[in-house]
Amino acid sequence: MVLAVCMYAILASTFTIAKAVLSHAKPFFTIGFRMTFAGILFLAIHYFRNRSFKFKREDTWLFIRVALFNIYLAFIPEFWALQYVKSAKVVMLYSLTPFIVAILSYFLVKERFNFTKIVGMVIGFAGMVPTLMTHDEIGSIASELCNISLPEFVLLFAITSAAYAWFPFKKLLNGGYQPLMIHGFTMLGGGLLALATSFGVEGFATSPVSNWPSFLGLVLLLILVSNGIFYNLYAHLLKRYTFTVLSFAGCSTPIFGALYGWAFLGETITWHYGVAFVCV
Repeated sequence: MVLAVCMYAILASTFTIAKAVLSHAKPFFTIGFRMTFAGILFLAIHYFRNRSFKFKREDTWLFIRVALFNIYLAFIPEFWALQYVKSAKVVMLYSLTPFIVAILSYFLVKERFNFTKIVGMVIGFAGMVPTLMTHDEIGSIASELCNISLPEFVLLFAITSAAYAWFPFKKLLNGGYQPLMIHGFTMLGGGLLALATSFGVEGFATSPVSNWPSFLGLVLLLILVSNGIFYNLYAHLLKRYTFTVLSFAGCSTPIFGALYGWAFLGETITWHYGVAFVCV
């Protein structure tokens, strides 16, 4: 489980990097460029190691599903919705991820939950509650949680899409495909769709990037940390742990986010995060 916690510590850093990237480029173009470049890079590395792409025609639909749900339908709706959803409610919606994964695991892979797992899930969620208390508007948002607006529904759809995508991904893993090959094809496919969306929505009348040197440097860093380390480490851990266990390890992400904010942005860590750390 040490690797799982380290994985989410890495994931937490990507939010800071992604925010910096978006200050230099349009969001949909950023998604398309990043995923297309990462897909080509991973396929090149895979081919260099194996000198071939062993592919079964009957698995085509699995690759398409991962490309759609893990890349396109996870990132494009999310970036649109984040423009309209309050930050505290974003945290609350993302905190539902472990439960979404648990529900999907129950229906898709027939995973059963014994008493120990249920208690662990409750404690894990309790560890996230104190971090939500740091938001001034949390009281009013909590009272409105059942009144979901269109952007909030779209964000919840993106979160569910990303959670669902790992199920066909694991089927591909069990079918003998290497993670680099899966990520390569799915990121390339999802990235090209995102570029097409960028062209249709954001247009290219003006450059989608305001500062190319900074943009390229930050995108390469994001690809290394997120696409390279996080995605492939998650794929590796899927061979040992269930979806639910890995998902609840993600309860540590807000804690690491607070630590990065303290270390790099001079933000204050309140007692809420101490309580969260103990619970998680």
